[in-house]
Amino acid sequence: MSNTRNNKPQQENMANGTLPQALPPLPIIGDNGPEACATIRLYLAVWDDLTPPQKEVVARHVQSCELCQKEQQVLSRTTKLMRHLPASEPGAQVDQAVLVAIARRRMNRPRPVSLADLAAGRSGTRNKQRRSPARLIGVLAAAVLILTIAFSASSLLGLHTQAFVVPTNVTWDNYVLYSKQTVTNARGEHYEVMSYHNMSVNVMNVETVMSGKLDVMVVADQQKALGLDMMHHVAQWDAQEWMHDPPLFNLTQLRQDLSSGKATYLGKGTFQGKDVYRIRASDGHVLLLDMHYMLVNVLPQASGQQKPMYDTVQWLQPSQVSTSLWDMQVPGNFRMGQLPGQP
Repeated sequence: MSNTRNNKPQQENMANGTLPQALPPLPIIGDNGPEACATIRLYLAVWDDLTPPQKEVVARHVQSCELCQKEQQVLSRTTKLMRHLPASEPGAQVDQAVLVAIARRRMNRPRPVSLADLAAGRSGTRNKQRRSPARLIGVLAAAVLILTIAFSASSLLGLHTQAFVVPTNVTWDNYVLYSKQTVTNARGEHYEVMSYHNMSVNVMNVETVMSGKLDVMVVADQQKALGLDMMHHVAQWDAQEWMHDPPLFNLTQLRQDLSSGKATYLGKGTFQGKDVYRIRASDGHVLLLDMHYMLVNVLPQASGQQKPMYDTVQWLQPSQVSTSLWDMQVPGNFRMGQLPGQP
């Protein structure tokens, strides 16, 4: 199947008097970003006027995008409602407003495709007969009514569109997320925090190292945390205070925050020469996701500060990580005691 970015089919459609191609090109198959979804919704609104190749591209996108599926459902319900509406005529105020709009359009030609064009399904007879102002009034009024009903149906069904969503087929659960961060304490001393997060079972291994002064490793799951002082061979349970990893790497929470408005999509940007989606989390940090919706880094809360929080962020296959990282047994050469104070 050819990509619809080819302009030849569009020119042929215009020559035949079918749907005017004032719409943007269809996205590449597999692109589920916010720009792609916005374009797909435009095509859904004029579904009956699309060519078979265009319908195939739109249908394949809708199958993999939950938000566009909901949009299609709203449009389908709206169409059914319109079929059962009683015949009516627009009021005098609507007539006057539409006539003014028609006069302005005639003064500002050429013009892009209008609601009247889309609602009337412009056919090849466009150049053979002129529509009267009264006919255009009825068509425009019907288009306005369609939009009003669509908005009402969307509200009643609780289907709210969003500027950005992470597709439902995206998951982080099959990976181990490795991150390395350099931290400066109140005394100006630097130390490193290296974290392995097994996303599938939500187990973490976090090691805090200050050269020549401390080396503390903590292995934790949802119930317990074992801390190990690697320099003095001391073990301690309930060592959660050494878990430096913030709750920024939770995809389920991110989806919920985007849906509720707690997280805000800031648009696209670049990071280390690659395109990224920028999302301001509920705590003020800015998450950077690549075009596959995988986290690549985090920007701190401070406005204008563009240095990333992490020196390294890397997604690993579980087979690339030793299973000993998740071992929560106290080593035989360790004694139970108290971990040193945090740096």
